[in-house]
Amino acid sequence: MKSLWNDEEAKKIAHDPLQMRVYTSRLIGREPSLVLHGGGNTSVKAEVTNVFGETEEVLYIKGSGWDLTTIEAEGFSPVRLDALKKMAQLDELSDTDMVRAQRVAMTDPEAPNPSVEAILHAIIPFKFVDHTHADAVVAISNTEGGEERIYSIYGDSVIVVPYIKAGFILAKKIFEMTRNIDWSRYEGIVLLNHGIFSFHDEAQTSYERMINLVSKAEEYLEQRGAFRSVAVESRPAPAAPLLKIAQLRKEVSSAAGTAMLARLNSSEEARGFANLPDVESIVTRGPLTPDHVFRAKHIPMVISRDIPGVVKNFVDEYRK
Repeated sequence: MKSLWNDEEAKKIAHDPLQMRVYTSRLIGREPSLVLHGGGNTSVKAEVTNVFGETEEVLYIKGSGWDLTTIEAEGFSPVRLDALKKMAQLDELSDTDMVRAQRVAMTDPEAPNPSVEAILHAIIPFKFVDHTHADAVVAISNTEGGEERIYSIYGDSVIVVPYIKAGFILAKKIFEMTRNIDWSRYEGIVLLNHGIFSFHDEAQTSYERMINLVSKAEEYLEQRGAFRSVAVESRPAPAAPLLKIAQLRKEVSSAAGTAMLARLNSSEEARGFANLPDVESIVTRGPLTPDHVFRAKHIPMVISRDIPGVVKNFVDEYRK
């Protein structure tokens, strides 16, 4: 994985921490093996002046529903940093109460809801914090002996955290784990079966730490023959089975209760993957991390000759 940082582009916004946050967030969003659409989150800590002329520390964190690829400054939710740090010290906090408390602590009521990981970003004592669900890292941590593999790659340069659902409980766990540590010793946090964090007071360093940490995971996989091409030989794609696509669209639209569109991907890679003898076994194993369920759902629908039957069975299983 290569850094996409550009000195000329960054120089223009070096004076504005929020615009710098937008810039490096988009760099992360441009790499699909780091984030699925809408996944991952980034933040920056900054000082702002309120209407009373008082200086406040604010955490600008990616708002829910925004995509890192195209995020703008208004996609970041400004939350008072002291309020988030106080939340981390509570013994209990339900998800509903956490969302409400975070909104109360926002300095702009019209901003989007802050990420559920805002408290975690707040307790990491660096200006810039980057979080992704990097495919390579999660693939390793989900493999048998994943925790040991992660330690063999990173040694003591990262904090390793067992899987806990994102939100207050995860933030509380990390708050307790890191209460007396020397943060300067670490380059990141690996959340097993979830993703990875990087951080630093400089935007470029935090971003490039993410790139370097994920690159180490990719190199580990490559050395063990984990990557292979599935593309078929380069030749024109066969004519699209228009009648079957129309039938599929009809059945899915009926199941959804509204008109849906169908788009065929007939690239060499897509055809090669679809023709793997064990493709159905591969795609029905579930996503790499529960966080991917929000973007890719549990499993895809595998089409056979009986399109109406396949759609009905998929719908029944999905509802279960």
